[in-house]
Amino acid sequence: MGRFGNIDLMQLVLVAILLLCGYFFLFQAVAKRAASRSAIPMLAVVLLLVYLLISLPLVLIISQMGGLSFTFLALLILAAFIGLVAFLSFLFKNFRQINKGMLLLFLLYLLMTGYFTIFSRRGRVQTEIMLKFDSIEEAVRRHSLQPLQHLWLNVAMFVPLGMLFPAICPQHLNKLSCVLPLGMLLTTLIETTQLILRIGQCDLEDLVANTAGACLGLFLYRLYRRMVPERGAQ
Repeated sequence: MGRFGNIDLMQLVLVAILLLCGYFFLFQAVAKRAASRSAIPMLAVVLLLVYLLISLPLVLIISQMGGLSFTFLALLILAAFIGLVAFLSFLFKNFRQINKGMLLLFLLYLLMTGYFTIFSRRGRVQTEIMLKFDSIEEAVRRHSLQPLQHLWLNVAMFVPLGMLFPAICPQHLNKLSCVLPLGMLLTTLIETTQLILRIGQCDLEDLVANTAGACLGLFLYRLYRRMVPERGAQ
């Protein structure tokens, strides 16, 4: 597969991730209003079918109008806008319950992540499109953990996301359905920016590693709350 084919395939993968994030947010909003917990599995299936019947034809129509790149950028901008509006709306409605210190740390973390992954990089380089888990394959072939160093760093970089975000308001944000799509959306935004500005490789391993790091951070945060409940409840 040529370079342009790789780019198209990577954009297709990112479009699928954005659609998955959209479903997560929609399901979470609908599940809160479910009359019975036992009805949630059936609700998830029905909602998924309706979501696919609406979103997939819409994506096909947009792609016919401007191509896959236009479709992906349109979805990314829409997802970022909806995510920002939803987060600001949540902060406004739950301002008294949120931990202002953790909110400040979370915003500082986002700024630092943006700086190290985007703003600190200089020059336009040939962007690599990596669709395989080459680091894992290399580690197995060489029987060494050294090729996995980049993978571990990406996991570690997103662990604070999974710890700080639910700490803003544990009553509402201490959920995998909140942290998982947030990690995927933020990673997609970073990878896309690197792809457009040609300041680094767009790597499928990074998407998986960063999302796994966010989930690991959530696990560590929940473990902390169990070990120190009087502090975690603040």
